[in-house]
Amino acid sequence: MTIDRPATRHRARGAAAAALTVALGLLGTSAVAATGPAPAPGTAGATGTATATYELAATPALATNPLKGFLPFAPEPGQSSGFADPDFPHSMEWFYLPVDSVVTGDGTYDWTAVESRLDAIAERGHQSVFRFYLDYPGQDSGVPDYLLGPDGISQDRAYDFFDNDGRSFSPDYDDPRVVDMIVDFVTAFGQEYDGDPRVGYVTAGLIGFWGEDHTYPVDGVVSDENPTGEDWMPSQATRETIWEAWDAALDDTWLLARYPSQAVKGHGFGLHDDSFAYATLPTTDWHFLTKVIEEGMQDAWQQAPIGGELYPPLQNCLFDDPLSCPDAAAEIPQGRDYNFADSVTQTHISWMMNHQAWSTGYTGATRESAVAAAASLGYDLTATQATVTSDGTTVDVALDLTNRGVAPFYYDWPASMVVLDAQGAVLAEAPVAANLPGLQPGQTSTVSATLTAGDVDLTGATVAFAVPNVMDGGLPLRFANETQDADAEGYLSLGAVPAVAAPVAPEPVVPADPAPQAQVPVVSGAAVVPAAAGPRASQSGDLAATGASSTSLGLAAAGAVALGGAVLVLRRRTLSGR
Repeated sequence: MTIDRPATRHRARGAAAAALTVALGLLGTSAVAATGPAPAPGTAGATGTATATYELAATPALATNPLKGFLPFAPEPGQSSGFADPDFPHSMEWFYLPVDSVVTGDGTYDWTAVESRLDAIAERGHQSVFRFYLDYPGQDSGVPDYLLGPDGISQDRAYDFFDNDGRSFSPDYDDPRVVDMIVDFVTAFGQEYDGDPRVGYVTAGLIGFWGEDHTYPVDGVVSDENPTGEDWMPSQATRETIWEAWDAALDDTWLLARYPSQAVKGHGFGLHDDSFAYATLPTTDWHFLTKVIEEGMQDAWQQAPIGGELYPPLQNCLFDDPLSCPDAAAEIPQGRDYNFADSVTQTHISWMMNHQAWSTGYTGATRESAVAAAASLGYDLTATQATVTSDGTTVDVALDLTNRGVAPFYYDWPASMVVLDAQGAVLAEAPVAANLPGLQPGQTSTVSATLTAGDVDLTGATVAFAVPNVMDGGLPLRFANETQDADAEGYLSLGAVPAVAAPVAPEPVVPADPAPQAQVPVVSGAAVVPAAAGPRASQSGDLAATGASSTSLGLAAAGAVALGGAVLVLRRRTLSGR
């Protein structure tokens, strides 16, 4: 992506210096920068303009922002959540669906189950993250009915571990009928939901237990649960066929894979770590980051999102101080993490499931730690400085944005610069090419816009910046600044449009010598006004000309300059030769 970072900044020019140089017959201007949070009426700039520069105060990272943070499992549509702490900050909700809830026949689909969940979650102002599965231990099989029955696929891979007790079975993922069903389903899903603003992220699912892309312990390794060393995972060829289908189906919605691989890397998918902060750090050969490094995907987060799930046994103990996880003392020496902060900074993760935060909740200092942990995920955008230049009806704005987080914002949402009246109504608006996916952690970029409101005088109105959610009713992207939402919901207030000083008519001046003098122009701001004749005393002292010889005519500047409301009157006088 090309990052639009306009380098041009409007800078104020010193009106007094400009008038003086014109009077002396020189070319040039002088720049003056206004500073402080509320400069008024503004620094005089180029002819008929004023510039104000605002330093914007930052706040800590925000826990409630779109497409980042912790998320709960969504309740079934129409049902109460029963959450102990429904107010824990979040912008997304998670759900699983079996494939047979959508696939009703060979090439036929009913999206009602998807629609009802997306709509229910969107009505709460949240976006959805979800996964489809064929095999969920302890649940009925997700294989569509038309593939079952006497002439259907084999159901011999029933199992008892993971408390399944033979309820579900692992399908033969290399069976051509299964492969065709998956490819057709993925294609139809993309046609229906690619770019749907209700969808935050999709995890690839479909393959393996829980759709987590593994069939451990039946993964080709001999063990008590797998005495013959069977492997229920699909062949590499089948896996590539399915990845190709996902890549073709989704252009505008992010897909995340469970494990890194050359195929996943080549298709540019994101990743999700479902044992986060337990088997994440590269301390053993099977942890998430070890695999990421092995596949050369350690920088993939710069373009593609990382998500996952806080390892469930850690959800009720990891944020206690001191750590209260009962197995930590034994497992940390074995290489397990129990380290949330390092896992965040090394994975650059943006979101994760942590149902504990809502289902039973946290209290006191533990809840504060959990909220701070949620805020530490993903992007953390703050505005540092805004420069506003106005001629009264046209306003040019340049805004510096910094990403203090661990990841970028991965969707290129439209942004806008506006001017608001005292009631928060929009007087003028202009689109902004913010390119937030290009703003990497630790970087600063500048966005700019020009706003006009016809003949409406915008002086004193508030300039603001906004990145609204693309989903109706969704949470706007908010910046970690004290003036976020100060004047209107969802808008970052930058400062007032500065006042432009009105031109001041010059006082008539007379020569000290009563002899007739040639009339010369008087400079007022940028306007050239003929000097009036007649006897009148100057309102200022003389400016002595410098560098004049005894026979030369020394001229001082003549004119009036408006500077912050004060008027400097410059008088010309003739020096008689000796």
